[in-house]
Amino acid sequence: MTDWSQIEDWDRSYYLHNTQAKDEHQFTAVDRQDGNYIYLSNGTKLLDFQSQLISDSFGHRHHRIYNEIKNAMERYGHVFFGMSHEYRARAAKLIINDIVNSSNPKWAGRVRILASGTEAVENSITIARLFTGKQIILTQAHSFHGLTVGATMLRGYRNNITTDPKENTVRDVPGFPTAGFIPIPPPERFDFDKDFLPSISATEAMIKAVGAENIAGIITEPMFGAGGLANHHEYLKSIFALCKKYNILWIDDEVLCGFGRLGEWFGYKLYDDICPDIMAVGKTINGSSLPAGAVIVNNEISDFIENARWWSGSTWDGHPIICASIVGTLEMMLEENYLDKIKQKGKYLKEKLDMISEKHPSFGSVGGHGLFYAVDLVNKNHQPIISDDRWTSFQGDLSKHPNNIVGQECAKEGVFLGGFVPNTIKVGPPFTIEENEIDKGINAFDKALTVIDKMFC
Repeated sequence: MTDWSQIEDWDRSYYLHNTQAKDEHQFTAVDRQDGNYIYLSNGTKLLDFQSQLISDSFGHRHHRIYNEIKNAMERYGHVFFGMSHEYRARAAKLIINDIVNSSNPKWAGRVRILASGTEAVENSITIARLFTGKQIILTQAHSFHGLTVGATMLRGYRNNITTDPKENTVRDVPGFPTAGFIPIPPPERFDFDKDFLPSISATEAMIKAVGAENIAGIITEPMFGAGGLANHHEYLKSIFALCKKYNILWIDDEVLCGFGRLGEWFGYKLYDDICPDIMAVGKTINGSSLPAGAVIVNNEISDFIENARWWSGSTWDGHPIICASIVGTLEMMLEENYLDKIKQKGKYLKEKLDMISEKHPSFGSVGGHGLFYAVDLVNKNHQPIISDDRWTSFQGDLSKHPNNIVGQECAKEGVFLGGFVPNTIKVGPPFTIEENEIDKGINAFDKALTVIDKMFC
């Protein structure tokens, strides 16, 4: 029998925590997880209606994935990247041949399997610079690509510290912004009513000002994971066109949206006739059953790297157990036609969100695809409740932010749901969600919105 008071004491005394200061820290202990549910040490059972970090695509401990992990553990421990093994080869073939290049254009050449999405982004940036011989990477405001020095560039969504949580101050890691990274405007929202996008004009002006000859790549998200922003339908197509026009690499960060989250294998596939040069993936590549990521590069870059000696690598590149989790996940998705399931469940989820939107003045808008929808909350003037909105630096009393209030209210109903930025709720249940569980999640959100209505409208 676990002594949770002892566990709490050890956790509070010895673990180096993030996002919460010592006096704010709430000890929320998970006793176990099963299917689409999280069981806390106090006996609470939570429906995971957000896939934790929009990451646990198949709920928790999915039998098909974990059986493949168990099988691999009977044969392998750690195999360093200088050697090959069965699971690395199988995973690479599945990703490149059976998924990315399963339809035209067959742009992908090779994949390197890593231990996190952040590593995938870091490798993407490095590859772009090595291949082009250029330094500068353009990165969107409000985007999130990880929390290491190369992967995180933008205020609020990057590695920083608020030394006194009671004060509205924030300290960046010295050296930010790191040389070679320049932010571009965020995309217009999905409901922007024109096809002419000011963000694209501003981005092109920046390319001209900086000089395309100095720019290695533009990194974008098909839908913003942390910021919960659904792009205008013309945005990615326009970014692709700019990259082609100015001979700049397009780096597509699909760490959150890849492998089915938006109802297609990848977010870029929502649009016709575009494909990235480099793609970072993670999370859904194995449903976060183990730490995993990968970088996928086009044929030209693949040939460039394979014909060179790239002195790089991490101890855990292509780890057999991680590769096994990828094989178990992707084979299951292919065999069970999961994309159709995601689209069907996503349609039901969107219908339910639209129904409750009519009841609540705080429900501003909802955008997304597949099984990832972002709901923006507003005040009585139909403006963001917290004025900083997606420009937040996470200062002040965060308990008063709508996303955290929704999280608290939903927890009372046995549902895990919330958001990252203050006014946005990220509804992204596991691919294994059932309709009755969607109903449960929506009912909890409905009640939470009633509280938001009373407080802010």
